[in-house]
Amino acid sequence: MEEKKSISVCCTSHNRKDMTLRCIGSLYNQDIVKNEEVNLKIFLCDDGSTDGTVTSIKQSFPEVNIVLGNGNLFWAKGMNLAFSKAKSYKADFYLMVNDDVNFKENMLKSLLEAYEHASNSNQDVAVVGSIQDAVTGEWTYGGKKWNKKWFKDTKSKVYPVYPYVNCDLANWNCFLLPESLSEKVGDIENRYAHAMADYDYSIRILKVSGQIVTSGEYVGTCSRNDITGTWQDLSLPLSKRYKLLHNRTARPMNSYIHYCKVAYGHTWLYWFLLQYIWIAKTSFSYKIREFKNERK
Repeated sequence: MEEKKSISVCCTSHNRKDMTLRCIGSLYNQDIVKNEEVNLKIFLCDDGSTDGTVTSIKQSFPEVNIVLGNGNLFWAKGMNLAFSKAKSYKADFYLMVNDDVNFKENMLKSLLEAYEHASNSNQDVAVVGSIQDAVTGEWTYGGKKWNKKWFKDTKSKVYPVYPYVNCDLANWNCFLLPESLSEKVGDIENRYAHAMADYDYSIRILKVSGQIVTSGEYVGTCSRNDITGTWQDLSLPLSKRYKLLHNRTARPMNSYIHYCKVAYGHTWLYWFLLQYIWIAKTSFSYKIREFKNERK
């Protein structure tokens, strides 16, 4: 009889109690969890929530292992802390998730099926789950192909096709990582304040000759993050966008310098400076369009 697979879930939360509870509920509602085909253990880093998240989780899901943050960890460091705790318990896989995803009941089955197919040719394979918008059904997060050239860096969406599709970069809204591959790649990089740690880990997987594939079907729903009021908001003044660029939840200077070095090597400075040119270009183009519309 085949031994049960064990999966340790890593997640972080901050002041979105209802979403977090819904996400945890959808994890325990997995078909293969209810059928006791896998052992599931959840490690949640709550980074200083003040909305009663911790109390509610303890009441509704007392089996969840809660790690308390200091309120200044944000996503990357919160995930790192949850991952560190999870690794103290031996598991076959680590499942990285965002707490704003509502997972379908066959999510784990879909990820494991993709892993079984892909691992026939490469044991060091991780699986990213494809996520879609609950209303429109459109792709929101998942895997991407990375076409890196001197003057152009294209990251294109990879849509789910059964049994799997190869990709280069993975969002960690849903990401299945074998324990054996995590040993080769190591910890989540702690130099990131919030974003980019998932892409950093993807690149490091490829550097150890690992492989990343998508699940064969969509595994959950989650809307894209709203860019209103962020550095990507074209309607904001150029100076405001530059200021927002280096917010803790955007691209802090030191974090993004490190990412550029990992992603682009000796050409990192070019790619680091390119973001400022892109912001200026898109702000200028937006102003021109606004002017033309006013003239109509």
